[in-house]
Amino acid sequence: MVSINTIGEMLQKARTQQHITLDVLQQKTKIPKRYLLAIEDNDFERLPSEYYVRTFIRQYAEVVKVDADHLLAIYDGKDKPPSAYEEPKAIGRSRTNKHVADPRKLKLQASLPTIILGLIALSIVIIVGYMTWLDHRSEDMITRPSSIQVEDSSSSAEPPAASEVPATSPEPPQMTATMENDSLTEANMRLDQVQKPARLTFTGKTGQAWIGVQINDVMVYQHVLQPEETQTTDIPADATHVLVVAGVADYVNVQVNDQPLDFQPNQSLNQKNIRLTLNYAA
Repeated sequence: MVSINTIGEMLQKARTQQHITLDVLQQKTKIPKRYLLAIEDNDFERLPSEYYVRTFIRQYAEVVKVDADHLLAIYDGKDKPPSAYEEPKAIGRSRTNKHVADPRKLKLQASLPTIILGLIALSIVIIVGYMTWLDHRSEDMITRPSSIQVEDSSSSAEPPAASEVPATSPEPPQMTATMENDSLTEANMRLDQVQKPARLTFTGKTGQAWIGVQINDVMVYQHVLQPEETQTTDIPADATHVLVVAGVADYVNVQVNDQPLDFQPNQSLNQKNIRLTLNYAA
């Protein structure tokens, strides 16, 4: 199995071969330099959480053109080298051995039809005996009544049972979005009853727009959104404050858990920071 300690070496080697400095890499990935150095040193415990380890490895790998899925498989311990051991092939028997029959097998093959016929006969006997036993049992269970009693239908009639209404599980509470403060460049919104895992969805409108997502002052997602293009990214379960940056606010639709956010009442073409406060459903 490839050691997890080779991830940083592979990324650093690819970066140096492409003459990319840490400053340039930091500018392209928006990852602080201290976290880039931690990845190259394989010191993943210096990163904020498991989510950032996987996200930063993927962003680093995409810039230096290294297979991110392969690195994450190494990190998860799932990347195993192919087995170098090959089972030896059985040496074929000689032509003489192939044609020598085992006497015991010949004897068994000769008696096989007799055995099959015996099993069929035994099965027929068992089935006939079982059917006869069932007939005798059914005759013993049938008895004629000595007298016929007629009861008043009005007194013996039982009221029909009330139809049971199947229990239905309650629907989850609907998420609500409240605009607490809005300007041409800033929007503060509070989201209540948010279901986990929360997901951000971005859809392009009439022009290109850069979008970015920051959590705890760390850029965890960025993309240049094309018209009518849709992109999604998940919000970590422990994140309660999320900053969404829209390069051209009027060119982007933003949704949380498929519910649109009305963050653009003024239809501005400026960059806009959308600060979200998430209150998760119990």
